[in-house]
Amino acid sequence: MPETRYTTTNGASIAYQVLGDGPTDLVFAGGLVTHLDLQWDFPEAERYLRRLASFCRLILFDRRGTGLSDPTPPDHPDSCDVWAEDLTSVLDAVDSPSAAIFAERDAGPAAILFAAAQPRRVSALVLANTTARYVAADDYPAGEPAESAALAHQTILDQWGTEELVKTTLPSHADDANFLRLATRLQRSATTPRTAAAQYRIYLECDVRHALGEVQCPTLVLHRANLPFFSAAKHAEYLDQHIANSRRHEIPGTDLFFFYEGANSSLGHIEEFLTGTRAQSSADRVLATVMFADIAGSTQLASKQGDAAWRDLATRFQQMLRSQVARFWGRLVDTAGDGAFAVFDSPTRALECARAIRDESATLDLSVRIGLHAGECEVGDDAVRGVAVHIGARVVDQARPDEILVSRTLRDVVFGSGLEFDRRGRHSFKGVPGKWSLYALQEPKDKPR
Repeated sequence: MPETRYTTTNGASIAYQVLGDGPTDLVFAGGLVTHLDLQWDFPEAERYLRRLASFCRLILFDRRGTGLSDPTPPDHPDSCDVWAEDLTSVLDAVDSPSAAIFAERDAGPAAILFAAAQPRRVSALVLANTTARYVAADDYPAGEPAESAALAHQTILDQWGTEELVKTTLPSHADDANFLRLATRLQRSATTPRTAAAQYRIYLECDVRHALGEVQCPTLVLHRANLPFFSAAKHAEYLDQHIANSRRHEIPGTDLFFFYEGANSSLGHIEEFLTGTRAQSSADRVLATVMFADIAGSTQLASKQGDAAWRDLATRFQQMLRSQVARFWGRLVDTAGDGAFAVFDSPTRALECARAIRDESATLDLSVRIGLHAGECEVGDDAVRGVAVHIGARVVDQARPDEILVSRTLRDVVFGSGLEFDRRGRHSFKGVPGKWSLYALQEPKDKPR
């Protein structure tokens, strides 16, 4: 995690971080849900931010009233002015004469005003799932009904820091119990419900349409295809039509945040917009560890327990899988009632996760078979493909109940880690040439049997 530092404006302390050394300075402003330290607890957020930092010098900050920065002064309620003051202070502190700004959600109007008022300090603008005006008017049919704005404000007040709000804004993670726990903690740490509702009301009542014609820098407008609470596409179309040098792209999915669902798609557009090239495609080939796990004898168990009892047990098993994969920084790619497919960027963490899944399964009176392999995979937003995935699926087919079986490739990769393995012979895999040596992970020597 990059070091958190502070700068001062009007007597208030503003927290910021800097990472990367690319030729372009890029400020990321994610709105109300921000806490510079806690956001690094999310593997998806870390991957997203480090990808941005791979082609830019990335600047992060918590505006007043959020995260690690001081509260908003009661005599200074205009969050757009506060945001501009805080951003200016941070840019001065990191010696940035001009920067691109990537603003999501409620940070969008403030970024638009800042770009219009200080054109020399803004080299480019990326606006994501945001608006120039939230509420509809006679001259703004793209807006939302006034009742929708009132409901949004009340929802923030009533549900801030709860799983209900996380499920609404991030439906792709609605079934991930561990993610929900961390996300609600992040919200509570970002600010209080009343402060969140007060600042969000300013966003809901804000109208910056007059400033759109003053924005001189190139602008990228990103929006989701479908959001359950406002018509992001209509607002994005209006921004694109009224900012002179702009382009617009739709990102598939229903998450309000871009860190998670469809992350590579938005990152690809941003990188190409700021650098002119897309160094990483939406389907990157990376070295990864693939893990397959399934319940041994699941068919017999389901028949013995009955449909209702088996469904409840399978649900608890899937919740445990999600929690453990997230704990060890993995990505859960696919699930079924009796199994899962996950990928990891560390083979050692993948093996530790496999042990944790096996041990937790025992507390559910379940036996699992787990197979792992390391190889180059094609990783996209919605799938992980390649021969390495095919081999991993074949490895688990050879595993015994409560056995963690690995390919020789994976065993060789973790050589020197202290992990030990038992030989399990050579096997032929359908569709894969040659014979494959397999090994079973041993228990640690100091673990009682």
